[in-house]
This record gives sequence, C-alpha cells and structure tokens, in this order.
Amino acid sequence: MLYIIFNTNTFVTGINLATPILLAALGGVVCNKAGNFNIALEGFMLIGAFSAVVGSFFFKSAILGILLAVIITVAAALLYGLFCITFKADEIIVGFGFNMFAIAITGWLLKPVFGGQGSFYNPSTPVLNNINLPLISKIPILNTIFSGYNIIVYLSWILIILLYVIMYRTSLGYKLRALGENPACLKANGLSTVKYAYLAQAIAGLTCGLAGAYLSIGSLAMFTENMTAGRGFIAVTAVIFSNAYLPVTALASILFGFASSVAIQSQGLGFQTQFIEMIPYVLTMIMIVLTAFKKKSTIKTKRYNKLLYKIISKVK
Repeated sequence: MLYIIFNTNTFVTGINLATPILLAALGGVVCNKAGNFNIALEGFMLIGAFSAVVGSFFFKSAILGILLAVIITVAAALLYGLFCITFKADEIIVGFGFNMFAIAITGWLLKPVFGGQGSFYNPSTPVLNNINLPLISKIPILNTIFSGYNIIVYLSWILIILLYVIMYRTSLGYKLRALGENPACLKANGLSTVKYAYLAQAIAGLTCGLAGAYLSIGSLAMFTENMTAGRGFIAVTAVIFSNAYLPVTALASILFGFASSVAIQSQGLGFQTQFIEMIPYVLTMIMIVLTAFKKKSTIKTKRYNKLLYKIISKVK
C-alpha cells in the first residue's frame, strides 16, 4: 500500500487530477475574500470545458480554445455577478441556479454545435502538448514528477504565487480584501465597491475557464455532459476548509488530487470500484466536518476570552 502512495505515477496522476480543482479554488478564494461565497464554480468550469472544445475544434488550435474558454467563462462569471452584485440576489440561490443552468445549456448546445447528444469526441481536435522542463531534464525523480505537463498545469502553479502576491502585497489585493471585510471603508475612500466585486468575479471566471479547458482539451479532445463531476464543489470545500487563505487552499486542492490518484492506483488491490470512486468525496465530507469543529472551537475560544477579560476587569 505504501508503494502505491509513494511512487511517481501516483504523484504525476495526483498533480493532473488536482489541477482543475486548484484553479477553480483559486478563483473561489478571490471571491470569498471579496465578500462573495461563490458556489457557482462548478458551472463556470463546465462552461469553460465546453467553450474550450468548441474553440479548439472549429479554430483548429488548442491555444485559441483556451482563449475562447476564458472569454466565455469570464462573461458567464460577470453574468453571475450581475445577479449577486447589481440585483442583490441571494448568492447561494444564484449559485445553485447557475450550476443547473450550465449543465442544461452545455448539454443542449451539443446537438446544434456538434450534431450529437451526450458527448462529443473527435480525434482531429487539437489538444495541449506537454512541455518538458530543460532545467530538470537530467534529474531522474524531479524530471518525472515536475516535467511533462501541459501549459495549464504550469499556469496553475504560477497563479498560486501571482494571486498570493496580488492579494497580500499590493493595493489591489488590500482593496479586494477590504471589500469582504469592511466595504464601508472602500466607500469612505471614494472607491467603487461594485467595480472591485465584478473584478473578483472576472478573476474567478478566468481561473475556472482554465480549469474547464484543462478537462476538455488538456489531453483528450472530449466533452461529455456534466463532465466536471463535482470538482467545482470540491474546490468550494477547499476554500471553506482553508478559510480562504490561498496557500492552504492550494494544499487542500492538491490533497484532493492525490486522494483521487491513490484511489485509482488502489484498484489493483482488489477493492470494489464503487468504494474507490467515493474516496475523494468522503475526504470532502471529512474536511467539511473538521471545518465545522474548527469554527465551533474558535467561537468557544472567543467567548472564553471575553469572559476572562470581564473577570480580570472586575478584579482590578
């Protein structure tokens, strides 16, 4: 069992499986810090996946497929923002509604766009090529684990650093975080809360567009109905578990990917397929429960500190 966990195939598969979850979670972090609990990441990813395969098939270019996926998904995220930001609709209701809309619209568009139903696959559709990193090409283990992925995987690693710098080291990041913590502060300084709220949604659209493109044209030129298969909700769980702190969110997302990888590698040990497939979702439920206990413990600690402060004040 330890060999299955600590072998290069498990690591490589884990990174590949973690990439779409990681990208969606990064967008979720930005939205959360800007005061929007975005559960529409699943729908954003699905729209991105469909748009990517459309762009790649018709324009005969995987890069143009990624570009179309990002543009369409950002537009979808701004539409979501229109309801939540401008119309002040409940974000949970809009999020679930948007996820159902994404499943319906992508499934319906399969026939008029590709002439089929349920799924689309055409081997002539361009997919993303893998990139070998020359700097580590002569280092055996590192070359296997960290080289040979497509451009979206490497972009996801860059985005972890880039978004962390933006959120915690720039004035733009301070404004986005202030929007979530104290929007009145932005208004007092003459800044538009609406502009920064829409910016957060656009960033989520960008990252989810990349996540969707990875699913559909990352290796196989394929789109199937509801192909995201709950990855957006797993990304939301990673955001909740980490309290939207970006480095921990990234680690949680990677953990989900490795859990799925271990599950796949364990199929040769005789475990039932249904048991193997539910492992990532069981891990999701465990994280949600741990988060609930952590929040409960934090509340108790705050109450204890207040009581202790009152006692000390009376003594003085």
